[in-house]
Amino acid sequence: MTEPTDQAMAADIETTVRAVPGVTSIFRTGGIISKVVDAGAQLLGPPQNEVTLVRWEHHAAEGSRVEAAIGVCAGAGAAETSRQVHAAITALCTHRGYFPVEIHLTVVHIDEGSELYRSNES
Repeated sequence: MTEPTDQAMAADIETTVRAVPGVTSIFRTGGIISKVVDAGAQLLGPPQNEVTLVRWEHHAAEGSRVEAAIGVCAGAGAAETSRQVHAAITALCTHRGYFPVEIHLTVVHIDEGSELYRSNES
């Protein structure tokens, strides 16, 4: 069972990731089997609060782990956007007292449309 504090932290991480310039979308993490199991559990189980697309795990003995899959704008650059997302997640986790944190970030889509990217230089 997911603790409410874990859901809140995952939601805060998702909000932080979405705020990074160059991030166009966030996708559900995990393999096809875990996605099917999650979807089935949502259909069969009691209504849940909003389910986040970011995975957050914290175990006192094992530490913290974040898993996120993002779409980025081609104009922003996948590598640079990934570095900024990693830094933003690290900063949030450190601020909340979760350090060190293991971060697994995957770019699963690159959007070619230049209108999707608004740089901070404007």
